[in-house]
Amino acid sequence: MPRQHARGGAAYPFRPAFGCCRGFAALAAVAADSRKEKPIPRKPGITNKARGKAKPAPTVARPAPEVAKLGYFVGKWATKGTILPGPWGSGGEFSWSENTEWMAGNFFVIGHWDFKMPAELGGAGVELFVMGYDAGRNVYTFDAFSSQGLHQVSKGTLNGDLWTWTSESIQNGKPVQQKMTMEILSSSTYNLKFELSSDGATWMTFMEGKASKK
Repeated sequence: MPRQHARGGAAYPFRPAFGCCRGFAALAAVAADSRKEKPIPRKPGITNKARGKAKPAPTVARPAPEVAKLGYFVGKWATKGTILPGPWGSGGEFSWSENTEWMAGNFFVIGHWDFKMPAELGGAGVELFVMGYDAGRNVYTFDAFSSQGLHQVSKGTLNGDLWTWTSESIQNGKPVQQKMTMEILSSSTYNLKFELSSDGATWMTFMEGKASKK
């Protein structure tokens, strides 16, 4: 709503005589003439039109070329696979459905997962995630937030047809390194493998699967 300005002040009934008014008017006219601005001489060759063109155009941010690679994941996907037995439990089947799209501006890809895991690993849930590219660090980024209260932060690289995402979690008070690899098979399928390591040298496969675009 536009702001309204109130006008106020006392009313003054005093009015000067006609002669005084005429004198005041004459003085005011002289003062006005003395205040008239004299035209400033223009330099030859410079016009207002030329001055307008001198203003720099606003800078428009554009995504880095690497960002376009994330377009591979845009769309609807279905993923199925197996969780292997290990320190985390007896394993079992897992699946998730995914819907991913470009965020306005085409700098980031945002997605939504509906997943199903074995009951001992949390069961079913949903997850929101954002993928992007950090040009300053030359790495891809992945941030995910799940209905089970987990926040995952990963860094990714692309080498040919192989995506590698690395992250870290805390298990029983100790840091555990995580690695997700995605091997692109075609424009609509890729294999994935998720591995864990406590020392960064010896890796255990947690799950393997395949994703297909619907």
